[in-house]
Amino acid sequence: MKSLRQYIIPIFLLCALFLLNTSAQDVNKFGLPEGAKLRIGNGKLSEIAYFPDGTRFAVATSIGIRIYDSITGEMLYQLYDSKCRVYGIENVSISPNGETIATESLDETVLLWNASTGKLLRKLERDEKGHYRALFSPDGEIVATSSGTPSEISNKTINLWDISTGKLLNILAKPNSGFYNKCFSPDGKSIATWRLGSIEVSLWDVVTGQLVKSFIAHEGRINTVHFSPDSQIIVTGGQDYAVRLWNANTGQLLNTLDHQGITSFTSVQFSPDGKIIVTGGISSGEVHLWEVATGNKLKSLVGHTDNGVYSICFSPNGTMMATGGADGTIQLWSPNTGMHLKTLTGHIGRINALSFSPEGITLLSKCSDNTVRLWDAITGQLLKTLDGYTPGIHDITITPDGNTIASWSYDKILRFYDTNTGKLHKQFRLNEQHKLNGIEEDVSTIYFCPNGNTFISRSSWSHLYLWHVKTGELISRLSERKYYIRQIHFSPNGKTIAVRGDDGIILIWDANTGQLLNTIVDKKGKLFTIKYSTDGSIIVISGSENMQLWDQLWDPITGQHIRTITGITGGIDGAYFSKDSSTIVTSIYDESDEDGAFLWDGMTGQYIRELYYSGATGPVSYSPDGKIMAIADGHSSYVSLFDMSKRLQLGSLDGHVSLPFCGGGTISDLQFSYDGQIIATASSVDATAIIWNPYTGERLKTLAGHTAGINSVAFSPDGKTLASGSSDGTILLWDIE
Repeated sequence: MKSLRQYIIPIFLLCALFLLNTSAQDVNKFGLPEGAKLRIGNGKLSEIAYFPDGTRFAVATSIGIRIYDSITGEMLYQLYDSKCRVYGIENVSISPNGETIATESLDETVLLWNASTGKLLRKLERDEKGHYRALFSPDGEIVATSSGTPSEISNKTINLWDISTGKLLNILAKPNSGFYNKCFSPDGKSIATWRLGSIEVSLWDVVTGQLVKSFIAHEGRINTVHFSPDSQIIVTGGQDYAVRLWNANTGQLLNTLDHQGITSFTSVQFSPDGKIIVTGGISSGEVHLWEVATGNKLKSLVGHTDNGVYSICFSPNGTMMATGGADGTIQLWSPNTGMHLKTLTGHIGRINALSFSPEGITLLSKCSDNTVRLWDAITGQLLKTLDGYTPGIHDITITPDGNTIASWSYDKILRFYDTNTGKLHKQFRLNEQHKLNGIEEDVSTIYFCPNGNTFISRSSWSHLYLWHVKTGELISRLSERKYYIRQIHFSPNGKTIAVRGDDGIILIWDANTGQLLNTIVDKKGKLFTIKYSTDGSIIVISGSENMQLWDQLWDPITGQHIRTITGITGGIDGAYFSKDSSTIVTSIYDESDEDGAFLWDGMTGQYIRELYYSGATGPVSYSPDGKIMAIADGHSSYVSLFDMSKRLQLGSLDGHVSLPFCGGGTISDLQFSYDGQIIATASSVDATAIIWNPYTGERLKTLAGHTAGINSVAFSPDGKTLASGSSDGTILLWDIE
């Protein structure tokens, strides 16, 4: 269930209604879309920032902005508006006076919000171009936005707006040059711009909007640009492994720091007094201090491992410096003496962002482990951990008793939640579980068993491992062979597992014990697919020989060959059997005029008729009685329904956004309810799930509320609840009744 994020701009929801003293359970029910009864997860973690008064800090996520007390770490309120969706929330900007928040909207306009009341103040928009990446000037009177369509590389502009009136003040434009990044000088008189992937920096006068100077800064693309505190010097870091100092008025090169083998600078910062520059990179765990006046290296600070340094932050008075590494540690230093002060531990993963409070009392850290931690900057004591964030939900399942929902997210963590309260029961970091069991490879993906008791983790190309859901214990090493595994299927009844590798061998395991039941090798020609019949009693192996399609039917329990069906022609994309195997639907797709879908007799292989269907196969689901088969079109946004017992095409379900220009399907998942009376379809593009009557084709309800594409849906056994897992990092539970 892959998201098509590369084809659209991911959608995010900004929260803007005022709410005080919200309990944990109320947070899960706050700002829910119509029809939803519970939200699980806090969304995708993006940005952290202190308010200028130092009493609060903001955590921006894919579902909104939460404001916390900077001493206790307790949440004060949320910002939410159900009528306004935004994207790019990781670029949220807070004005210097702390009164205004700028975000980016779905209609490619920049929105300005009152940070205290949550009121939408105004939209910043001009002509047909989109606007994004808002940045406040140091005095808080101007906001700068980048403009242009996402696909444009050149001809982008920077727009300067008056915050109080929303009036467009100036447009910074340079022919055949696209501006993506920008930064204001501390005095607010100048703005530096550079294009993503470019080697040139341009300096502009903020008042007149005139280009002052452009200069080539690096031989490789520019990674970072900063003004010195007095606005007189610019420091740039590039992919050519150089750090250079420039005169901010003339663009003249002042100094190149002699990095002596230091590569790929990830962080370059001025000290608050502007006398020191600190650099860190991914080639080592060292942090280097440089004298601005001479360009000489003063000290090298060793505290992180060789995995690299990814974030550097000075306290406002410059007496303390924090560095964050890929080793998950935060090191505190005295930049004046180079003395190591403290090591803060607790994060698991790379430290992506650090921020001192304005008084230097507390320190915020954001990590790739999807947590934010609040520290006492003086003692190093951990004050609060904010968790529950996930980078995106890939797959979900509900256990047979209906009490637990299991989710597999992009951070490779398996989480188990109570379906009634949304409370996290437990979680397994599967990479750690692998290593505890002597497995060296990282997890690439997992597959849930339909019975909810076991799951498979896959690593490398050909390594599969069977785990117990409730205990997280390793049951069996299914496969550690050298051949690439092409297909992995649990039987619909949850009893067996079938795997096809590049060597053409089919392996069948017991899905509960991991015992190898059968090895199927009696085939001919080229093998394409393996499929289970609706009830799981038959495994269908499809292939071709001399352009003739054949299907072999096998009993997965006994390993006995049942029969071979021949006479079907064409390059098969998928073969789908009725419950009694009497009818076959084949889909053929090879980018030719012969694409399509066809109906065949499952006993004789006799051709019956062509079906109205493109042949490009997406997700497939069967009704519980096996009579109706639903196939999502892999090239469009509709689902075809087939009555397999009557050998009829019933019609199609067409309601999701289509992307004809990209040639890919937008249906990410589809599932029948346990009683077969309704079917749910989900889109990774339009971020909605639709409930249908599969017998009449009637759309019963559209479930909208996620702020990014939906990747997976699951019905509860009682049919009262539908769970949807999204790339926005949350699961929504919908009241189907």
